Amino acid sequence: MQNAGIEFYRIIKNKLFTMKRNILLVRTAGVITTLFSVFHLSFYWLFHWKERLSCLDTDTWAIFHAFNYGMNMMFILFALISLFMTKKLLSESLGKVLLVFMSSIYVMRIISEFVLWRCQQPMSAVIIILCLLPAVLYLLPLFGKRNKLQD
Repeated sequence: MQNAGIEFYRIIKNKLFTMKRNILLVRTAGVITTLFSVFHLSFYWLFHWKERLSCLDTDTWAIFHAFNYGMNMMFILFALISLFMTKKLLSESLGKVLLVFMSSIYVMRIISEFVLWRCQQPMSAVIIILCLLPAVLYLLPLFGKRNKLQD
């Protein structure tokens, strides 16, 4: 009976360590996602879109901006969920789906760096690393060792 109590304590301790680690991983990804959002919100001024996009027709210009605003809203939502609803994100089925989706956004951006820019931009390596970090951080909690008390 005493061995069962020790084993139960070990499982609980391991689960708490794993949960704390996963919370740290997701919240770190949330901070990075927040920074991505701030960066994307500054694109209009940073890349001089008023001048550079003036050659676009009105519809294309509007679609371009609407997409950028929409992506920013998604980044903000991901960041808020990552930072303030972390335990639900980690413990519920929908949260696990969101973790995969959030990671896939960053993976898609990495793929875009190769396909669209052909990794020829001076900042390509930095962008790939900065996107790989949250992509991995969002996925790591899904690939831990599992025990009877998890889920």
